[in-house]
Amino acid sequence: MTEAELDRARAAYRARAGEEHPYHWQNPGYVLFMQNVERALLRALAAAGVPLAGARVLDVGCGTGYYLHRLRDYGAGECHGIDLLEERVAAGRERYPALELQVGNAAELPFADGEFDLVTQFTCLSSILDDDVRLAAAQEMRRVGAGGAVLSFDLRDHGLPRRTRGGLATAALDARELRRLFGEPALLRRTALRFELAQLVGRHSALAAALNAFPPLRGHLLGLWRTPA
Repeated sequence: MTEAELDRARAAYRARAGEEHPYHWQNPGYVLFMQNVERALLRALAAAGVPLAGARVLDVGCGTGYYLHRLRDYGAGECHGIDLLEERVAAGRERYPALELQVGNAAELPFADGEFDLVTQFTCLSSILDDDVRLAAAQEMRRVGAGGAVLSFDLRDHGLPRRTRGGLATAALDARELRRLFGEPALLRRTALRFELAQLVGRHSALAAALNAFPPLRGHLLGLWRTPA
């Protein structure tokens, strides 16, 4: 990843960390959204025939490690995470000591070819605005996951090439872009009620379920790819 892109990403995430945001467990909309994501994740893994039991997992752009921690709860074995920001990795090590977290660059992963059974990214690639750097990060995910699987959960393109998420500039990913990054998926589906809608109906589970039944209202794409050895 270029130094300019690294510096931009670090500055954006640090600025976001200092702002008030709705991404906390006291917010019913956030709870609803995260529950939707986790249900969709488990269903997708099962539908694609990707076993978690004992799997060696890497999460790219892991933040403090929440999703990686949950994958371990679901049955994964040794779990590694890499993130750009030292402070997020430090917080994750304190919060989830069973995880192996380190600071690093998604486009230059410090792991061997085929080292992991499952490589994941949760809204990491959409934070990379440089198309070539995003492709390099995806290729690295495929390399270290060779012989296993890659999972991507990220913002779906609603027709606007650039969006903001909590003040952070993002590049929403459509199916065409995901195919450019990873190739033909074993599974690709819209999932998770758009966050702004989850915010509105967080206390009304029946209404939320009804809205989530309409694919156009789902704000993310969840994809799984088998990676040849």
